Amino acid sequence: MKSWHKVGIGIVIAVIVLVGLGVLARAGLRSFFYPIAPPMPTVVSEPMPVILAQLESILKTNAPQVLAGLQPGLTASDISKLEQQYNVQLPDDIRTIYQWHDGARSTTNYVGDDFIPIHRFVPLEEMLAEKAAEGKGPATLLQRAAYRIFAGQRDSWFCLFSDGVRDGYWFDPKRKPSEGAVFYTFTEDNTFVFFPSAKNLMAGIAKCYEQGAFRVKPGPAPPQLDEDFEKAGKIWEEFGASNQPQ
Repeated sequence: MKSWHKVGIGIVIAVIVLVGLGVLARAGLRSFFYPIAPPMPTVVSEPMPVILAQLESILKTNAPQVLAGLQPGLTASDISKLEQQYNVQLPDDIRTIYQWHDGARSTTNYVGDDFIPIHRFVPLEEMLAEKAAEGKGPATLLQRAAYRIFAGQRDSWFCLFSDGVRDGYWFDPKRKPSEGAVFYTFTEDNTFVFFPSAKNLMAGIAKCYEQGAFRVKPGPAPPQLDEDFEKAGKIWEEFGASNQPQ
C-alpha cells in the first residue's frame, strides 16, 4: 500500500473517531442538561377541567388579583388554528389549560403579570410565536455549534410559565409523560422538577395557593406575590420529583 493511501486512511479513521467522540460528548451533555425524570408520584386522578375549576375557586378566594390578571380562555377552534399556523400539536391537557385561560395580561402590576411568584402565564400565541422565532437571528457558526451542544435540548420545549430569563415551567411534546414531559427547570444549578402529567402541575399550583405557599403580600402597592419556599417545596414533592438529591 502506498504511503499516501495509508495517510488517507489514517485521516478518515481519525475523523470517524473524532465524530464519534463528539456524538458521545453531546449525548452526555444532553443527558446532563436535560435528564430523564426520576421516579415520580402517581398521576392525579381528577380530570383537568375539575382541577382547573378548583384552582379558579381558590384564586377567587385567596388571590383575586391573580385571577383578575388572566385572559379569557380560547375556543377549541382558536387553538386548532394556532396549531396549524405554527405546525405544532399540543397535548390534550395543555389545550385544556388554554381553554381555561389564555395566559396573563401584560401589565405594570407585578401580580397582574405573575401567575405564580416570579412566573408569568404566557398566552398561547405569544408562546408559539416566540418559539418559532428562536434561532432565526444572526449567529456565527461557532455560536450555533455551541448552542447545539449546550442548549440544543431546548428545541422541543414550550414554556407555560416563564420567569422572563429562560427558566420556568415547560412541556415537551417529544417526550413521553413517564420521561418527564412536563417540568420546571432552573438553569443556574441545573435543577429540574418533573411532573408525571400537566394535571399534577396545576393541582400543585392550586394547593400552593390553598395552603399559603403562594400568597399576595399584604401592604405593598402595587401588590406582589410571595412564596414560602419551605411550604412550596413540600407540596411539589407530593406532585413531582426533583433531579437533585434531597
